[in-house]
Amino acid sequence: MNRKIIFLAVIAGIALAAAVPFIVFHARSPVLVVADNSIIQLYGSSRISREAFHSSLDLFRPVKTVAAADDSGDDMVQFAIAEVSSRPYCVLFPLRFAGAARLYREKNPQVRAVLLEGRSPENRGTDVFQDIFTYKTDIEADFLRMGAAAAAIDGGKNGKIAVFMETQLQTRGKDAFLRALSDLEEPPAPLFYASYSQFSGISDLSCVVLAGAGAEYLENFSGVPVVFLTWIDPSLIPNDVVLVVDDSPWVQAPQAIRMAAAGLESGLIKSRFLVLNEKKIGAQALRKIKKTG
Repeated sequence: MNRKIIFLAVIAGIALAAAVPFIVFHARSPVLVVADNSIIQLYGSSRISREAFHSSLDLFRPVKTVAAADDSGDDMVQFAIAEVSSRPYCVLFPLRFAGAARLYREKNPQVRAVLLEGRSPENRGTDVFQDIFTYKTDIEADFLRMGAAAAAIDGGKNGKIAVFMETQLQTRGKDAFLRALSDLEEPPAPLFYASYSQFSGISDLSCVVLAGAGAEYLENFSGVPVVFLTWIDPSLIPNDVVLVVDDSPWVQAPQAIRMAAAGLESGLIKSRFLVLNEKKIGAQALRKIKKTG
């Protein structure tokens, strides 16, 4: 009888020890990521769930998405946040909800508010968003790696790389991309375009980079590997896209939370590079791309 009681006590102790981390995890205040419904649809609900799960494990606290209507005003966003959690650890706002971030911070001074400005070139200064942590995408680091990835995909064929780049990225992005090619003995030739209308087709094209412009290329050409800076769900992207560069709030959440916890008022966050088609890239190019990370 005593042995049975001891055995049951041991089992109960093991079960309790195993349950403690689970209980502690769910007792911790969550990180909230605010997003409008159109972005959620673009990114993909299942993909958001996966990212939230991985970020939750990384931060050891729940990460939840606050879905706001596309036309939500600043006041309505406050209600949407409160419905998900009345006492969050931190709330992440994309630039689209900058006004809502400022209002939330005013009403909830005890909660960290983080504004993720993405690739926005504007410098608003600390006086505009006082007491709000503001982080940007690390454009130079991303384009340096994109240039290295495009060169790896070219694989020494010395072809041409068509780079479609939105105007706001022309300075830092272009310079960083060119730096990635400058150390090569025989680099591929990059051709930069601000819009698809400037492009008329190239015979010896080895890689295409879509960075905020030129998405129409995917509708009119095929057969050339594409590096795509986008939030679109990879399941909706054509097979020519071999590499996706993602700087979404769900990807940036863990690093943003750590930076805010460390008291960094501003900073830069690198994007995630996701390989979609390893066979089309080739083993050697794939190894080089992974090394750039």
